[in-house]
Amino acid sequence: KRSHDGRAHAPMAEEVEVIPRNPVEGPRANNPADIHMQRDFFQREYAIAVEEVKIMQEQLRDCFIKSGVNQFEDCKELRETLWKKIHTPNYGAPGPLRSSGKYM
Repeated sequence: KRSHDGRAHAPMAEEVEVIPRNPVEGPRANNPADIHMQRDFFQREYAIAVEEVKIMQEQLRDCFIKSGVNQFEDCKELRETLWKKIHTPNYGAPGPLRSSGKYM
């Protein structure tokens, strides 16, 4: 998928398969390094998504200031894009939901 700025986006949360943790007892089913790398990847992607939201909020604020009374027409696309991103789980970043206990 490509965004409005032409950058490729990572798949949504439901499209990514999370590597399960190894059981305490028994053989290791998954490589611990893969689990760690995936967790780091999810954390980086979430941090990027949060920063994108902050940037979009700043752009929307600047648009409102520049547009004056025409802000509802001039800033509509940015406002709706920001609204959609804010109301997407993890701001659209892949991985388990940040509020879930599995991530901790």
